[in-house]
Amino acid sequence: MAPVFASTVEPDPADASDIVDHRLIGARLRPPASTAVIAKSVAAGVAAGLSEELAETLAYAAADQQELRRALRAPKVQRFGTDEFTYVELDVLAWRIVLSPDNIRFEGEHARGAINMPRFGALEGQPLLTFEMDSAEDVIDQMSPRIADMAEHNPHVASIQDRGIETPGWLSFLRLTTDLGSMTVLESTDGFGRTVAAQQGLGITFKDAVWNLRPGSRRALTLHRNLAEWAESDDVTEDQARKVRCSIMPNARVIIDFNASHEYDRARRRFVAHLHMAPPMNFTTATTLNAKANAAVDKLYHRDQLPAVGEMTAEEIRDILDGTDRDHDLLDDELAVLACGALNPQANTRQARAVNEAIIDLTGARPKVDDRTQLAAEVALRGFPADKRLTALRSALERAWRWSALRSVALSRSEPLDLLAEAEDELDDVDGVGRATAELATLASYHLVAAKAQLLTRSEFGGRGSNTEPQQILRQMTRSEGGLRQLCQVVLDGRAGRDPQELPDGTMPKNRRYLRAEKLTASRLRELAQISDEQSVTHESPEDLFAAAIREFRDRLDELHSAAIDLNEVVDGEGVALVDTKGYDDPEMKRMFAAVSDLVSEWRAARRRADRMRADLDDSGDEE
Repeated sequence: MAPVFASTVEPDPADASDIVDHRLIGARLRPPASTAVIAKSVAAGVAAGLSEELAETLAYAAADQQELRRALRAPKVQRFGTDEFTYVELDVLAWRIVLSPDNIRFEGEHARGAINMPRFGALEGQPLLTFEMDSAEDVIDQMSPRIADMAEHNPHVASIQDRGIETPGWLSFLRLTTDLGSMTVLESTDGFGRTVAAQQGLGITFKDAVWNLRPGSRRALTLHRNLAEWAESDDVTEDQARKVRCSIMPNARVIIDFNASHEYDRARRRFVAHLHMAPPMNFTTATTLNAKANAAVDKLYHRDQLPAVGEMTAEEIRDILDGTDRDHDLLDDELAVLACGALNPQANTRQARAVNEAIIDLTGARPKVDDRTQLAAEVALRGFPADKRLTALRSALERAWRWSALRSVALSRSEPLDLLAEAEDELDDVDGVGRATAELATLASYHLVAAKAQLLTRSEFGGRGSNTEPQQILRQMTRSEGGLRQLCQVVLDGRAGRDPQELPDGTMPKNRRYLRAEKLTASRLRELAQISDEQSVTHESPEDLFAAAIREFRDRLDELHSAAIDLNEVVDGEGVALVDTKGYDDPEMKRMFAAVSDLVSEWRAARRRADRMRADLDDSGDEE
C-alpha cells in the first residue's frame, strides 16, 4: 500500500474566522449510551480482532456508538516507512484521552534523565502500550509542568477552544498502572497539544482524565449528560458553549493493529517521529537529534549491527544508546566511545547504510555526510542539559569525530594506562591509526569538551591557515608519545573529576594531582598539538618515509573533506545553502582534482600489480 500523508499541523490561529457555533460540533455528540448499546459495540470490537479490554475501552471513548460500529466494520491501513498501522476513524470524547507521559517533545529530556518517568513498554504482538509507576501522585507531578508549558506556549490553544479540534490526531491504547491500580485508556499518540487545549476548555485536569472521570463514574456521567444537553441548546453561557466545542476529537484515528519488526512501543515511537519530521516540525535540536538517533539504533539492532561490548547483550547496548537504560555501569566517556562507534561508522559500510536508511525513513531526506557524527555527539552528551552550552559542546565533539580514524571506534573498556601502552606501540604502525590510539583519542575528546572550561573548541574560521579544528588537534596529539600521554592524563583527570592538567615534560600519566602542575587551557592544548606534530616519529628508511607520506596525504584529504562540508553549510537568511543557488566553478580546481584523481588511479593500479606479483611468488613453492 502506498504511503498516505497525514498532516499534523494545526490551523494557524491567525486564519481563524468567527467563533464556531457550538451546536455544529455538538451535533456529533450523543448522550451516554446504555449498557446494552455499549455491549453491542464491545462485541463489534472483539469481532474486529480486539481483546475485550481494548474493545471496551474504545466503546466507552466513542462519541457515537453507531459510528464506532461502522468504523470497526471497515478499518483503514496506513504505512509509515516499513511499519503498517490499522486504525478506525471516529469521534472520541476528549475526557477519555490521557495526555501521553512518553511524548516526542520529551525525547531530549527522557534521554537526559530530566523526566523521572519510564518509557512505554508493550505487550508482545498487541497494539497496547504499558506504563507503570509506583505513585499516581508522582505521575501527576511529572506531567503538570509539561502540560502547563504546552498550554502557555502552544499558539493553537485559543483557536481550539473557539473552533474545536479541526485536525484529528492519532490515539493508542495504554494500560496505565500505579498504586491506584491498572486501567486501560486512550493516550494522545499524536494529539498532545490538541488534547491539552480541549481539556483546558472542558475545565478538567490530567488527574481528572486518568482517574476521576472513569467510565461509569457519577462525575463522568454528569459531565456527559450536561454536554449533550448544552449541545442542542441555543441558550447556553459562553463557558458551556466552549465546553461543547472542546468535548470531542473529531475523526480521531485509533490504532487497533500493527505490522512491524518490533513491538508496539518502539513502532509507535518511530511512527510519531515520522509524523513530526516529514515535513520537519519546530522541535528543539536535541529532541530532533534524539529521535533520529533512536531510530538509527533500532535499525542497527534489528540488523544485528550494533557494536559488541564485553558480555553485554545487544538489547542492553540498544537500551543504553537510546536512553532507556540510565542505570548502566558504563562511564560517561565509555558511552561516548560506544556512541561514536555505533552511530559514526565508516562511510559505505553496512552500518553507515543502516543509519542513513533510518534517517531517510523518518525525514524523507538523505542525510548529509556528517549527520551521523552529529547524532553520535548528541548521544554522547546526554548527561548535559539542552542549553546554549550544549550547542557548543556538540559542535566541537562532532567536529572532532569527523576524523576518519575515529569512525567505527571500538570500546574495549581497557584502563587508560593500558590503552596508552598499546597506543605507543602503534606509533610505528604504517597502516594508519591503531585501535588503542583511536579509543584513547575518543575517550579524551569527551573530557576535552566536557571539562568545566571547554578545551576542545570549534575554530571560528574553520581549519584554514593557523586555525586548528578539533579533529586536527586530536590527530596531531596522537603523533607522538608526549601527545598520547597528555591525552591519557586528560582521561584520568576527567574520570576523577579534576580539571585537566598539563603533563610535565617527560612525565608518565598518573591518576593524581601534580604539584605545581599548570591547568590545561584551550590555547595551550593547541600549542601542545603543534609540538606533538613536530615530534612525530621519525622514519629513516625509504619505505618508512613512503608510509609517512601516505599518512600525510590521508590527513590532507580529511581536511579537504571538512573544508568542502564547511562550504556546503554556508546558508543565506532563509536557510538555503549558497552552493545550491550560487554554485562554484573554478577551472583550475577542476584540473587539480583531475590530476590528483589520475595519480590515485595510477597508485591503485600499481598496488594491484604488486599484489598479483606477491601472490605469484607465494604460489611458486620456492623456499626462502
